[in-house]
Amino acid sequence: MSLEESTTGSGVRQYAVQRLAKLLRHPDDLVYKADDVRRKLAQEKLLIDAQLNTDVRRQFDDVQEGLELLYSTKEQIGRVKTDMQRVDQLCNDAQSYLTNFDRIQKISIANRNFVRTDEFYSQFSDFHEQYTHVREMLTDAQTNFEQADFNLLRLHYSLYKLEDFRNRAMGFSGVNDADSEQTLAQMFGGLDRLVEEFEQFLWHVAGSMYDLALRKRANIIVQLLKVVEVEEAADRAQEREKEGAGLARRQSLLAGSDSRSMASASMARGPKKDRKIKHYKQKLLDFVHEFVSQRITEFFKQEANGFEGIDEVTGFVIDELTFVAEAVVPAFPANYFVFDVFVNEYHQAVVANTNELVSGNLEGGAILTLLRWVREYHSAMRKELSIPRDQLKPALLEGREDQLAQEYLDVAAKKIREWVVNLMRTETASFVTRQDAPNVGEDGMYVTDSSVYLFEIINQNIGLVVEAQRAKLLCDLMAECNKIFQDMSKQWRDLLESEKIKQIETPENVAEGLVDYTMALANEQIRSVIQAETIKDEIGDSLSRSHQERFKAELSQTMDVFMSVAEAATQTLADIVFSDLRPITSALYSVDWYQDDLLQPVIETLKDYCEDFHDHLDKYLYKRLMQDLLSRFALSYIDAVAGKIRFYKGRTTEKLNLELHRATKFFKQHMDSNAVAETLNVVRILISLIESTPTMIFLEFFSVKKQYPDLPLALIEDILSKRDDMDKQQLRTILDSLRQKSKGDTGSSLAKQRTLFSKLKSYPPVGSVSKGRFI
Repeated sequence: MSLEESTTGSGVRQYAVQRLAKLLRHPDDLVYKADDVRRKLAQEKLLIDAQLNTDVRRQFDDVQEGLELLYSTKEQIGRVKTDMQRVDQLCNDAQSYLTNFDRIQKISIANRNFVRTDEFYSQFSDFHEQYTHVREMLTDAQTNFEQADFNLLRLHYSLYKLEDFRNRAMGFSGVNDADSEQTLAQMFGGLDRLVEEFEQFLWHVAGSMYDLALRKRANIIVQLLKVVEVEEAADRAQEREKEGAGLARRQSLLAGSDSRSMASASMARGPKKDRKIKHYKQKLLDFVHEFVSQRITEFFKQEANGFEGIDEVTGFVIDELTFVAEAVVPAFPANYFVFDVFVNEYHQAVVANTNELVSGNLEGGAILTLLRWVREYHSAMRKELSIPRDQLKPALLEGREDQLAQEYLDVAAKKIREWVVNLMRTETASFVTRQDAPNVGEDGMYVTDSSVYLFEIINQNIGLVVEAQRAKLLCDLMAECNKIFQDMSKQWRDLLESEKIKQIETPENVAEGLVDYTMALANEQIRSVIQAETIKDEIGDSLSRSHQERFKAELSQTMDVFMSVAEAATQTLADIVFSDLRPITSALYSVDWYQDDLLQPVIETLKDYCEDFHDHLDKYLYKRLMQDLLSRFALSYIDAVAGKIRFYKGRTTEKLNLELHRATKFFKQHMDSNAVAETLNVVRILISLIESTPTMIFLEFFSVKKQYPDLPLALIEDILSKRDDMDKQQLRTILDSLRQKSKGDTGSSLAKQRTLFSKLKSYPPVGSVSKGRFI
């Protein structure tokens, strides 16, 4: 806290309390620190008092010195006033001493006018010679322009003197002398043309500024700027003279002076015609604007050639401005800020030509090229010339980057959708008619090459967006593609379902080869997934963290969409296979099953299908399909329990064990043995429930329940009720015990786990307890 802030009473008290609180923080400090604090504060007070005394004494000295200066100044002003009064008195006395003062004054004016007239006559006589000399100098300069062998300053100085003489001559003739004025106008008529020719030559020199700088003739540029500076100074003098004349006229009118006295005063000063204001500096800046605009326009038309070479514009502008900074700017005065002028002019010319390019309808590729170029343009200007984006006004594309990005997105989405619609029209027609066998790839897989055509346009648009460095637009593009992929996926799944129904219900009315085409379709989906994953890996990691997560999420969704079609295709294949096996699976546990070997045709059918699947279906999908076929095969034995069948102890389990052994042997040829054993374990459970003695069923059931929490109690009821070795009373007792024990397990988290038993078609999910199905 400063001394001034602590001078008020409340401020002092508050400051003192805070100071003491810091010094005396504990009760014991009053005993041990009070004396030290008192001595310390006393020393500080002495120092502050001494400092105050010194400051007050210094202030008094300064005030005293100021008062003395005021008194001395007053005395000096009085002496000056007295001297001026004495001078005025002497002037008045001198006029009374000179009896012919008015005549002397008139003679003096006449002498000045005579001298001016003689000088004017001499210049008037030499005007034609001077005019001819200046014209010859201008002609020589125009002739030797390529060699830069001329002196602009000498030429301008001579011409400037002729103009000044012309203005004074026209001013002298302005006393109601029309004939003289007309004669002079005819005489000086050629001077105006000479001035115009000089100005044209001057701007021609300005137009060759770059060439002069390249040839190390910056002195010519300096001469040009000196001419501009001289003319600007003359313009300012003319404006000041106009303002002064107007002020003098108003003062004379207020003072009551007559027009004759004003005219005589004007003649005494030497009349002069008003000089024409030329505004050379503004004309020079306007010429720079036109010069730069023309250079940029020509480059856009000849070199850039529209969007094809727009990348070259950035390098051209950088090179031009670098040259200006190194060779042209040193010739200009600092107050011109000429580099900023050139930067502004080049940028405005680029903006104007760019706006002309984007005025019409743009293709998607052109929009992305433009957006990428705008980013690179600003980056290069900042990196090479240290010009920030905020300094470049107006903004390129007038700040329409987001709008153009949305336009590209709309155009790209429309074209991709049209491409996909045409592709789907061809692919679905081929899938339905199946006139020819599907193509076979290098690895023996059935293919249609639709994924190649699909990702051709996808990769093309992604490449353009990546090149344009528009991460957000890339994510938006993938989101639009996912919408298109979802529509395509639904169309494929609906077509698969309809063709499958035709194949199952009316096989005689459909074309052959549905299985082959379904495999080809599934393979294409996997190929699409691989391409999507490649895009995700190659491009995703190159994006910024803010967009990387969303881009990868969009690609993951893309892969999920294709996988959904692949899974639908494999399910269709499994449905077709088991539709062929339905006559046999529906006969399980029937009389025919007990008497005949129904498993052999099943294995033979599966063998034929599986060989085709192995040879022509993607390996990943083949494994998924084999697992699905194995699961359906195992579940067919469980679902068949719901039919009107009978289990014979010994006979049923013996046949089931035999078929289980043969099925295991077959499936192990196509699958992992552990997966086969785990899936077919449900059939072993069925065998154990058929073999178990009545006293062991309770333990057997809950042993299975731990492994398969979703095991339906209704299935157990059916199995036990169809055993030939159990009477009704014994069955009722066992089932009541099982129901009572199972009541507390239906809502547990363990019971909500899903295993193969949840896929049963003939039995409700766990928790739905059937009451007396066998009664």
